[in-house]
Amino acid sequence: MMVIKGKKYRLKIFNFIIFIVLLIFIFYILGRLIFMLPLFNKTYNYFLKKGNYEIDEITTFKSSFLKCEIKEAYKIKVNDSFIKDALTNDLIKDGFKNKSNKLVRITKKIGTCKKYKLNYEKIHKNKYVIFNLNGKSDDKIEFGSAYNDEYVTSKVNNKEYKKVKVSSNLNINEVGVYIISYTININNNYSERLYRKVSVVDNEAPVILLNGDEEMEVDYAGIYKEPGFVAKDNYDGVITNKVKIKNEINTKKAGVYKITYKVSDSSNNVTIVKRKVIVKEKSNSVSSQNPKIEIKDGLTYINGILFVNKNYSLPKDYDPKVNEEALKALKLMQADAKAIGLNIPLISGYRSYDVQSTLYNNYVKKDGEKVANTYSAKPGYSEHQTGLAFDVGSVSRDFENTDEARWIEENCHLYGFIVRYPKGKTDITGYVYEPWHIRYINKEVAKEIKEKNLTLEEYLGIN
Repeated sequence: MMVIKGKKYRLKIFNFIIFIVLLIFIFYILGRLIFMLPLFNKTYNYFLKKGNYEIDEITTFKSSFLKCEIKEAYKIKVNDSFIKDALTNDLIKDGFKNKSNKLVRITKKIGTCKKYKLNYEKIHKNKYVIFNLNGKSDDKIEFGSAYNDEYVTSKVNNKEYKKVKVSSNLNINEVGVYIISYTININNNYSERLYRKVSVVDNEAPVILLNGDEEMEVDYAGIYKEPGFVAKDNYDGVITNKVKIKNEINTKKAGVYKITYKVSDSSNNVTIVKRKVIVKEKSNSVSSQNPKIEIKDGLTYINGILFVNKNYSLPKDYDPKVNEEALKALKLMQADAKAIGLNIPLISGYRSYDVQSTLYNNYVKKDGEKVANTYSAKPGYSEHQTGLAFDVGSVSRDFENTDEARWIEENCHLYGFIVRYPKGKTDITGYVYEPWHIRYINKEVAKEIKEKNLTLEEYLGIN
């Protein structure tokens, strides 16, 4: 009998446990159904318009058993891509996600939606939040200038709101478009924002500095050599490589021409500079037409004038010493200069082939052959070997700016001399300007060369 009673007791306990489990399961199922059953559903449409953007907002409050789900769907309306990107990024930071051209955020709260709905209605009530930009919403400043932010006006529930968060990527030292954002957090669930676009611009045009003169002369059928230029910009720095040149010079047609230099900086500011080039009339010298060239004992005579330059040489054994007629003319010139207080001593006169060879080789060792060839003749190609050329006054570059050099330039033709390597004629003579180097020809020819501003090559019509 005792065994039977024990079995009945255990059976009752087992049945009770099953009953409790079934009861819990039923409550669970009922609870799930109740939680899934919406007890409250309310949708609000709200239109937010700020200085440079608009938002269409649809907010839905959905209450279930002890739970409130708030769904916010924002559709941004703005033409400016910079403002749109800034606002989109800020909303994403707030928990919104991009869905079908809208920004959507779903927030779940414990409890009913009543207090959240009332708070929403209060915040969106007319003039509860006053948040406006001061000054321009789209501003511009010059590169490098200080920016004075005019800030915002902010009130919440008619009270001044001072906790405005300001963030900016503005860099006044770099041209570009920047955004200043202003944020007020009304509560943990809602914020309002304003955006100011600031464009840093460069309106200053670059500068082109021309080397040489703005007005230049070129001999008929001569060669125009560009003196060069430098272009600078306040923002981009040196932009010489961006200069575009328009050159339509025709040296075989006398007239006035213009060379146009044009450059644009990275902000599309444009500068145009012009240089005037005058191509001179063709020389009237009888010598320039079909020059008569004669070779006698290795010497070249052109229209009766002994000629030597980089292309016409003298024999190695040619040793005439100084030309007496030329020396006499030089002494007369020196005396006349001295009479008015000028001193033009003879520095160098006749030089033999061997002496010139020594000088030239020393210059090559000192400066290299390319540079040496601009101021020193190779042996056999020096005018000094003719006995008709003299270096006077001083062979220093400073001599160019002296009264003596200017007097020689203006008066040496009166004594039968020419300045053999004049200024601005390097492309013709092959040598740099030497105000001290004079060459004796005769008074008549020297006068014509002076009056027409020619080199001996131009006068004789030969290279």
